[in-house]
Amino acid sequence: MKKMKSVICISFTICILLYFITSLSLLCTKSDFRSFLVSSSPLSPPVSLKHIVFGIASSKTSWMKQKEFVKIWWKPETMRGCVFVDSVPPEMNHTTRDSSSDLPLLCISEDTSRFRYTYKHGYRWFIRVARIVSETVSLNHSDVRWYVFGDGHTVFFPDNLVKTLSKYDHQLWYYIGSNSEIYEQTVVNSFDMAFWGGGFAVSAPLARVLAKVFDSCLERYPHLYGSDGRIYACLAELGVGLTPERGFHPVEVRGNIFGLLAAHPITPLVSLSNLGQVDPIFPNMSVTNSLDHLFKSVTADPERILQQTVCYDRWFSWTISVSWGYAVQVFNNHIHLSDAIRIQDTFTPWKKGAPPNYIYTTTPVHPDPCQRSTTFFFHQLHSQRTIITTHYRRSLPENCTYDPMNSPKKLEEIVVFSHKSNLSIKQLRAPRRHCCDVLPPKAVSRLELSIRECRDDELIRIHA
Repeated sequence: MKKMKSVICISFTICILLYFITSLSLLCTKSDFRSFLVSSSPLSPPVSLKHIVFGIASSKTSWMKQKEFVKIWWKPETMRGCVFVDSVPPEMNHTTRDSSSDLPLLCISEDTSRFRYTYKHGYRWFIRVARIVSETVSLNHSDVRWYVFGDGHTVFFPDNLVKTLSKYDHQLWYYIGSNSEIYEQTVVNSFDMAFWGGGFAVSAPLARVLAKVFDSCLERYPHLYGSDGRIYACLAELGVGLTPERGFHPVEVRGNIFGLLAAHPITPLVSLSNLGQVDPIFPNMSVTNSLDHLFKSVTADPERILQQTVCYDRWFSWTISVSWGYAVQVFNNHIHLSDAIRIQDTFTPWKKGAPPNYIYTTTPVHPDPCQRSTTFFFHQLHSQRTIITTHYRRSLPENCTYDPMNSPKKLEEIVVFSHKSNLSIKQLRAPRRHCCDVLPPKAVSRLELSIRECRDDELIRIHA
């Protein structure tokens, strides 16, 4: 009798499970159902750096400089991939293993002389760079979910890359990246093309198919200029379009990119490129020292880096814009949020003399540096349990006069308190800007702020 009850109980349980699975399969498409099973299975852990393989483009003449950028973000204990060069740099004595263990392995690109290149005044080495996609796949790494590509001067923010890719099902065909900041560049190439410099990601199943057909695509597109254009053309033939992610930044501008960094969109910062072609992002530092300094904030709270928060001081009628881990601006008047989050036009187009036509709206900066907002750059941070305290020091142009009573230029330091950010997948898919409060003053020369999540019905607005 007991055996019969056990059999009946097991049969009933199996029936319930079959009913549940059948009902779910009717409600979902095949791909959705498969995604559910994969995401629900304990055998499929969340995506991590160990599931990503990098293909980085460089050359024997560029690598010795570019490796200083790669050192900053590369994590040898958890990252896989290759830096592809045309031949071994002479400084490395004919070995593809750099003396530093903080760098990826060098791979020698295959010969591409059999492919035609007919773009006038272009560079045929773009074909070699394009083939990095198929050559990276041919490395045959195991347990790969995503392939990520970029240049030797592309600085990736690894934790944010993982967070961004975690929004997507790696078993589907995805091509993820961003356009150029320059409108003409994007129009000429395509709004559906990810620019190589900013980096882009291809899901593993798509990358494997792309690798199989890529050489045939190269033969059909000798007239294209760049490597990214060839990849886009082949993906278009496979029927795949770009999934745009605003955290990838080609940085195809010159000069001071403060405006770009201080008004970052509400999405994790994934990459910055061409930093050797722009001014150092912190004053009185070299390019690489500036990046090392920024990565102090990145290490403490990668998701929050550059995230812009705006709050209003009622006593002095100041508008305060925090680009976390980088800079704080204090405007000596109240500015509506829609204006405060605009990108300041502190930079110039990539081509000298070209009109400043960007893919986003910019706002001009005051021609007189003394009339601009008072800027405080990141100085140091302290972390205690879940609270991170960041300190920002004033950067003031010389020979500026101001009213010491109500001018933000009387401040010497701004201190910002925040909790370490740990966004869920839902929050990443539907991001919301955080709020901040001006705390009661403790000293005339110091301003303290606290960043927090906004309440459901809270508006970031000017208070009368």
